[in-house]
Amino acid sequence: MPRYFLNLRDRDGLHLDPDGDEFGGLDDLRDEVMIGVKQIVANALVSGSTLSDALDRSFEIIDEAGETVLTVPFSEGVATNTKR
Repeated sequence: MPRYFLNLRDRDGLHLDPDGDEFGGLDDLRDEVMIGVKQIVANALVSGSTLSDALDRSFEIIDEAGETVLTVPFSEGVATNTKR
C-alpha cells in the first residue's frame, strides 16, 4: 500500500509528518483525512480555541516521492460529508 505523509500547516508554519501512514489509495486517504480534520477541530474547540483558530490549518499531504497529492484546508474538511 502507498505511504502518505500528512504534514500540518498552521500559523506557526509547516509541521512535518516524519513517519507517514499507509492508505489503500487516494479515496481512502481523503476519507480518513476528512474524519481526522473534524476530530482535530472538535478537540480544539473543546480546549477553548476559537472557531477561526481551529479552522486556520490545513493538511498538505505528500506521497513517498515527495509530491503533493492533496491539500485539505480544515474549513473544507469540516464541511465535507464523510462515510462515518
